[in-house]
Amino acid sequence: MAFRFKLLPRLFQPISARFQPSGIRFSHSPVSKTSMASITTPPAGKIEWLVIIPDKPGTQEKRLEVRAQHFAGLQPFIQSQQFKTGGAIFNSKPESDNPADWDWAGSTIVVVAESKEEVKKIIAEDIYSKSGVWDPDNAQIYAAKFAFRFP
Repeated sequence: MAFRFKLLPRLFQPISARFQPSGIRFSHSPVSKTSMASITTPPAGKIEWLVIIPDKPGTQEKRLEVRAQHFAGLQPFIQSQQFKTGGAIFNSKPESDNPADWDWAGSTIVVVAESKEEVKKIIAEDIYSKSGVWDPDNAQIYAAKFAFRFP
């Protein structure tokens, strides 16, 4: 009899709640506001840009050589929060933590800027562009509005 009483309240729940594994419950919004980092609106006249910059072929050695300078050059953009996120992209999953073993494909950045031209200028002034690691002529630059982000 106890089984029937446990089952009865479930009959009055929405179908989606009845078939979820116990312990998992979805609200009407699949992403809880409390679990996301807040989305901030860029300053007036600016937008976030999703940037994908490929490496030129055969530049892994040069990339590693100027990597410390690249990271130093990022600091003003990170501290001012003009760069929201960024990092390397790979042709295959890295199997170690040693950058010398990675199969580099390029880099990504999410940057706050007024225009695509401003983004191109930032890319051009980076040591990876100046030293010939990045291929800025083939960079993909998209204006973007992100719906969510997690910390």
